[in-house]
Amino acid sequence: MENTPLPAFSPPTTFSHGDRIWRATGDKLAVRIVLVDNTETANRIASAHGAQAFARQLLGESISASLLLASGLKGPGTIQLRFSLSGDISRVAADATPMGLVRAMIPQEDLSRTGNFEPMLLPQMLTVSKLDRDGQRIAEGIVEMESADISQSVTHYLRQSEQGKAWLRATSVCDTPTGERLHFSGGFLIEGFPGLLEAGWKAIETTAQGLDVAAYALPGGGLDLHALFNQFAAHFPAQIHQEFKVESYCPCTEDGVLRAMAGLGRDELLSILMEGQDTEVFCEFCRRRYAILPEQIGALLDGLEPDEELP
Repeated sequence: MENTPLPAFSPPTTFSHGDRIWRATGDKLAVRIVLVDNTETANRIASAHGAQAFARQLLGESISASLLLASGLKGPGTIQLRFSLSGDISRVAADATPMGLVRAMIPQEDLSRTGNFEPMLLPQMLTVSKLDRDGQRIAEGIVEMESADISQSVTHYLRQSEQGKAWLRATSVCDTPTGERLHFSGGFLIEGFPGLLEAGWKAIETTAQGLDVAAYALPGGGLDLHALFNQFAAHFPAQIHQEFKVESYCPCTEDGVLRAMAGLGRDELLSILMEGQDTEVFCEFCRRRYAILPEQIGALLDGLEPDEELP
């Protein structure tokens, strides 16, 4: 199930409110601008996992970063972000498509351990995988995380692995210290196209560095993308040419769960079968519950040689 791609959707009609992603290009400078507000989607995903406070913000920022990166795919496919950490949280994962479909997770045992406290995090590695529409991996980049900050780590990846001029900012902030809800979650990505002069990029980068995403939070929640875009356009004129709705989506299925269980091998499957009870399995991403029956476990074992491992 790990490499199951999110499906490709046709662009929806324009949405002026709610979670959305905007793509724009500069009129005179060779630059691409992507803005995203994923507040409600991040809250739904985080609530499904029971994530609070810092963990909720971490999920929100990972969702923002994955959506921003996925906007750069040339065709249907999926971007997978995998943040490896040590400390109270071991990993964060987020998958997104260019059309705004996204899913994300933090392991349940990590969330149970941290509750609404700010965890101790030690950064390790960031892996970015690009999948085609069939879920086949077409590219992968791995970099050391410079810090536990999502924005800094993904910007470092873009500059190291993609070898381009880029600046990414993903920000999520909770309404209250206990962190039951995100007040806003979103951000922006600025990328220079080949041919952009260094002086032009420096001006763009200075503008990006000076922008505080929190300044564009709406009183009722979410981000004012109009105001954020106008701030960029005031420095270098640009045109918005695409808009997509952001939605949570997980392609998990019972067949996918069974394929994942097959990887446990003969001994583990026999042990489960001997218990004679239904096996409860949750999708790590959407927390959907699957009840796997003993006869389904038996079907996985049927036809195997005694010492043969399941693939």
